[in-house]
Amino acid sequence: MREYVFATFISTFTLFSCKQDVKSNVIDSTDKSSQKIIVYRDNVYDLSGYANDDGKPFNLFDENSLVDPRSEKKEDNYLPVTDPQPTLRQSNYFPLHRGSRIVADLRIPYHISELYVYDRSHVSDSVWIYTGDMLHWKLKAAFETKSDVGTRGWRKFPVDDSTRYVMIRFSSFETNITEMVMYGTPYEKIPPAPSYVYGGSRFPKKMMKEFIGVNYVMETEARWLQPFHYSRIYNFALDFDNDKRSSYPGTKYNMLHYGFWDAARNDYRFNIDTLRKVNNGTVWFSIRGVAAWMSDKGFTDKDRPVTKIGMDPEDPASYARHANMMWTMAAFFGSTKVDTNLMMLSNSPRRSGRGVMDLYENGNEEDTRWDGSKYCSPVEYFAQSSADYDGHEHALGPTCGIVNADTVAKLMTSGMIELDTNRVKVYKFLSDNMRKDKVFPWKGGIQYHHYSNRDNKGITPEEDSLRWRLLKVRECTYRIQQGVECFLGENGYDKSASSRQGTPRLPGLSAAQSQGIMILRSINATVFSGFDAYILYWLKDGNTEDDPRIYLTSGVLRQMPDGSTKPYPGWFYISAFENRLANYVADSVVNEKGNVWVYKYRNKVSPDSVAYFVYCPTKNGTKVNGYALQVGGNAGEAHEIYFADDSPLGNTSTKKTVNGAVTVDVEERPKLIILKEN
Repeated sequence: MREYVFATFISTFTLFSCKQDVKSNVIDSTDKSSQKIIVYRDNVYDLSGYANDDGKPFNLFDENSLVDPRSEKKEDNYLPVTDPQPTLRQSNYFPLHRGSRIVADLRIPYHISELYVYDRSHVSDSVWIYTGDMLHWKLKAAFETKSDVGTRGWRKFPVDDSTRYVMIRFSSFETNITEMVMYGTPYEKIPPAPSYVYGGSRFPKKMMKEFIGVNYVMETEARWLQPFHYSRIYNFALDFDNDKRSSYPGTKYNMLHYGFWDAARNDYRFNIDTLRKVNNGTVWFSIRGVAAWMSDKGFTDKDRPVTKIGMDPEDPASYARHANMMWTMAAFFGSTKVDTNLMMLSNSPRRSGRGVMDLYENGNEEDTRWDGSKYCSPVEYFAQSSADYDGHEHALGPTCGIVNADTVAKLMTSGMIELDTNRVKVYKFLSDNMRKDKVFPWKGGIQYHHYSNRDNKGITPEEDSLRWRLLKVRECTYRIQQGVECFLGENGYDKSASSRQGTPRLPGLSAAQSQGIMILRSINATVFSGFDAYILYWLKDGNTEDDPRIYLTSGVLRQMPDGSTKPYPGWFYISAFENRLANYVADSVVNEKGNVWVYKYRNKVSPDSVAYFVYCPTKNGTKVNGYALQVGGNAGEAHEIYFADDSPLGNTSTKKTVNGAVTVDVEERPKLIILKEN
């Protein structure tokens, strides 16, 4: 049996204190009739963030319609069986003295008379139930689960409190509470059931020259970035916060990780100055890990970057030093000039407002599950992000948070390891309930990572149903947070056949050719999903194509032993795709059945110009010769673009339109058919 103790349970912002009577905030009711309260999946939040890791927190309420524990009728005595606990990596989600917490938003305030839980546990363990809100929880019940099979069943707890939110906290995954039913009286009209169809406004479609990006460390030859509008540059906090002598707030930061002072120009010189000018592109740093002093003490890039060891990772105040580093970065690289006397720099002279970066990412895959105790919960990441964004509503002082330095600066979410909309839902809930202004800090974008993979091997984007997967995520993200863009922040394939992310090999083609083709098909799927950007993983390899280690042969370039750069076919395919479709946007999905799939793009600048993306969605060498591509009776002469292995524009041939159709030989390597609609 685990220790039955809740007095030691301490959390951020007096998270579980009793400072406020929620009843004073709700409307009085004259109807005291008590009814079962309906709880919807969209309004259940697991603060540990396990919902995408084979756990279903809604299982705590999913059988409510089948049960009525107040009733003595036999037909109401269905015994609920679904368990809300995570089934994989369970220790990640039950940190010491916090446990796992599930919050139900009832959507309106209720006077709750009582609640029931169905206890099917095999062991005796501690459970707590609270009412209130995220800043002021009130303990209403504390109990131990039953360990005797013969004592399983419904357990009743009187509540007699007014609240919109109810939280249940489990000490460990060994509890087995299979259902929770609440009865109460609403203080307002009960809203209709949530709609799962988004009907609001959407972002305008991006032209291809503003859609594709790439991940890398730093590229010295800007010409290789020509096809990529976005540059996501990997960084470590210890490169910028390398002051091991001064404690905060006396810390001095190094902004010269990628640059130097050029005395001849009387200015700083940075690689990103050049990168920013390539295609008028957007550069941002993905800044992960801890400061140098923490690294020296054995902390890794997966630990929380708190100001002092032992600080509460769920409290934004714990991240003041990190937020000050982010402020300094935004002051230095951003567009707003600040008083340089406020800048604590180890480099001189002090300058601000360089105008080369306005987007920042405060981590990378903080939700990594395989790091055990270093897993970062949504509450911890929210706390860091609220500090990094604006010093948690300026509570940490004027020199903490990027927007306090640069009014146009935006924070992007740390790239998530999967298409985890549940985690984003929790981010939104925390923003609404732990910030007075209810601001969602990540205005720069929500970033998902996804690799097409099954049974530890790469699969085609079509086998992965990539477009449909991303379409579902894009629609769900709109419902969660309407005004924020969606980035596919990592996607790609290794060339090595020994890697578990090795590209599907197409008959008669090399691994490098096959990789490039799969990338093209993935970009196209992302465009037509409604996502707002595609960021390729990776730009340049430093090793041979047969290296078996995952993600080490994902590049579309190769750094050769003599220092030269070798482009792979994928770089040329992407270049031709971007060059030919620079001003084009997604128009329509023409066909996704059979052996020929067709997608239509339209030129946003010259709307009478269209392009068809045509290919066989297979990997077995399928070809369809003489395919009649229907383009309309008024279409003019067409140009077929073949994605060549060595041309940044592809190879062009002229095609005639006959009876509203263009005859195309279709294969697994896509082709573009470009023409004007007269």
